[in-house]
Amino acid sequence: MEPEILKSGDDSGNKMVLKYTFPDGVVIHAIGVPQAWETPLGPTWSYVIEGDHLTLVDTGCNGTVQHLEEGLKVVGYPLSAVDRIVITHGHLDHDGNCLEVVNRSGAELWAHEVYSELLGINRWEMEMEWRQQTKGFPKAEEEEFIKRIYDHHRMSTQLNVNNAIQDGMVADGLTFHYTPGHSPDEICIQFEKILFSGDHILPLITPHPSVSLSYEKFQDILPEEYRTENKYYGLKVFFQSLKKVEGLGDDITVLPAHRAVHRGKFNPIGLDRVGELLEHHRDRCYRLLELVKDEPINMNDITHNLFAGNRLDEVNFYLAYSEVISHIEFLEECGDVEMVGEKNRLVKSHGTDKFSAAMDRM
Repeated sequence: MEPEILKSGDDSGNKMVLKYTFPDGVVIHAIGVPQAWETPLGPTWSYVIEGDHLTLVDTGCNGTVQHLEEGLKVVGYPLSAVDRIVITHGHLDHDGNCLEVVNRSGAELWAHEVYSELLGINRWEMEMEWRQQTKGFPKAEEEEFIKRIYDHHRMSTQLNVNNAIQDGMVADGLTFHYTPGHSPDEICIQFEKILFSGDHILPLITPHPSVSLSYEKFQDILPEEYRTENKYYGLKVFFQSLKKVEGLGDDITVLPAHRAVHRGKFNPIGLDRVGELLEHHRDRCYRLLELVKDEPINMNDITHNLFAGNRLDEVNFYLAYSEVISHIEFLEECGDVEMVGEKNRLVKSHGTDKFSAAMDRM
């Protein structure tokens, strides 16, 4: 579906305002809220649902609220008219503007119950601590990146969730599907035949899976019923969540948080995109097995080999390294590799590819 352009932006969609009109008469507006830093990712798409309550799905990155406000004015509303914010997950490019919108509008904040429990916790600092200790993860030193992270954490400590969402909850025509894997608090929101997918399903790119080992570090912080088994972090969890939403129906239109527009083209997707994402990760697992088939290799070298040709500055290397960890964890769980050597930091192949059948059985 190609939307109507109410306000033009650049060829990535930054500052663009769109109007989606569906065959059943449902109208959804989309605001391309730019990131607060220069990035090829493009904007975070904040979606406007009109009805008894004016609802925003995601608010964009902290420091960009003026762009959200300008987009709302194009739709016909001041920022103060927002009644409800629904957050797909607690990454700064999705909930960064929440505090200012709440303070200026009095809007209710709706998010998954795991998001509610993690508010006030510096997730990034906890992640970095264990990754450096157990996986030899490189220490982040880029000042602007670190400042954004800490600004986001400071604002998060001042938020309160008014309505903690659980899987399958239905309210005001919205159905909430819990879809962890990219983030332990991620939800997809279904409205009629529309699925607001956050980062769970994206056109052109795939979200970075979380890392299974994170569960051990956050286990005691999660709600009590989440503390017995890891169903919330890692590539396997991401696969399970993808297959969960894949079954919602062939007639669903997916409205993603990123890359709805890229290089001047619209990128409409449906749930058939799930199969493409799964095959992307299957291929990545095969490529990893190829890299380690002859001798054990450390994570750092695997990352550089796997992403050869990519510009791996500090932030991108952080993301690439995380991607490698998540895939190695899954291969290890399936029995295709094991960690050996000093501090178990070398990946050794078993010469098998049992992971592929494991994916199909999910």
